[in-house]
Amino acid sequence: MIDVINLEKKFGNNKVLNGISVTINKGDIICVIGPSGSGKSTFLRCLNCMEDPTGGQIIFNGVDITDFKVDINIHRRKMGMVFQHFNLFNNKTVIQNIMLAPVYVQCQDLKKTKHKNNLIKFTNIFKSANKKKELLPITTSKAQIKQEAREQALNLLKRIGLEDKADVYPSTLSGGQKQRVAIIRSLAMNPEVILFDEPTSALDPEMVGEVLDLMKSLAQDGMTMIIVTHEMGFAKEVANRVLFIDEGLILESAAPKEFFENPKHPRLKEFLSKVL
Repeated sequence: MIDVINLEKKFGNNKVLNGISVTINKGDIICVIGPSGSGKSTFLRCLNCMEDPTGGQIIFNGVDITDFKVDINIHRRKMGMVFQHFNLFNNKTVIQNIMLAPVYVQCQDLKKTKHKNNLIKFTNIFKSANKKKELLPITTSKAQIKQEAREQALNLLKRIGLEDKADVYPSTLSGGQKQRVAIIRSLAMNPEVILFDEPTSALDPEMVGEVLDLMKSLAQDGMTMIIVTHEMGFAKEVANRVLFIDEGLILESAAPKEFFENPKHPRLKEFLSKVL
């Protein structure tokens, strides 16, 4: 699904990523661990070009999304992102937060189709009957788009047991509830992969479990996930591969059992001795 080839990222003279290469297959659950400042979050943000890489390639479904000619927004539709601090819109209700992206994207697509049809109608005026182009089919309306998005949002809220919170504002939710809403907000776009940037680090300890349980259920459903995390127990239980990043490089990549029980790189051995 994703091929990362010699990925580099600089901020001024500070080189944060030093040539990362990794392949992510459909259905992979990859946990990325490492010390603070090692480049983990930058790596994640480069995967959907929230940060523009300064070198290398990211091939997503056969397309190099680092190419400036590529419309990254089209590909971002298939890459969900869950942030450390939720990033919910506080001036919108829970259900409005979930509906926002799918409604906007589908309405923009509808608008483009209507615009193309207007151009076709205009050019058809000057064409003979047998050369007129057919209009593009329009099978929906703004009202239908909003109705379907609302139904999907309610179904997602039921999945996490928060359907009664649909019309409240995020400020009334606990941290764990906010993060679960943030996760299903990313699901509302039907992504092929979800990127998680330390999704539990801003939560109180008793709220961590409810978020990790939701992520485990996504893993069981076959969702491809790349997770920057400090939760070693979660990485052992759920990941099929664990990456150790330090100083902008992947120093070790292995299945969880091998990774935690038989680490090879001296820096990883040192790191695990402090966190386990």
